[in-house]
Amino acid sequence: MTFYIAHQPGTAEFYWAIVSDASIVVWATLLLLAPRRAQGKPDPRRVRLVGFVAALVAALVVLAAKTIEVWPGHPLFPSGHTAFAVTIAVFLVARDLRWLALVVPLLALLAVALVLARYHIVADIGGGLVVGLFVGGAGVAALHRWTAPRVGTRSDRPAGGA
Repeated sequence: MTFYIAHQPGTAEFYWAIVSDASIVVWATLLLLAPRRAQGKPDPRRVRLVGFVAALVAALVVLAAKTIEVWPGHPLFPSGHTAFAVTIAVFLVARDLRWLALVVPLLALLAVALVLARYHIVADIGGGLVVGLFVGGAGVAALHRWTAPRVGTRSDRPAGGA
């Protein structure tokens, strides 16, 4: 059995690759630990569930998009790492704007790591950013629809049939 490492250990690309790959675990952990119960906010379990489903959808969109060759010889557009991270970042910031102070530097570090590890070029990261913003925004909208109080249900109607 042969074990293949994408980069030669000890090189700068190797260490940047570790940073970029470890970021997936960091983002998933942030989504698990971040939501706390707050008045007027959705249940944290629902935030986690919809957040992880949205991140999975972002990853699937990226995989589907990679089957379309944007330009010859470059099958890496868009960046799945970026789409996954941005989707979760959208959920964190939608939960509390104070998350911006942490997610922006983490996203910048991820972008730098992906380029320096030679996994992606800047255009790939931009594509992942667009996918993550779109899927994350749609996921937050779905979460709010799911957790919004129901108006006009049978229990809300007055007795007497009107």
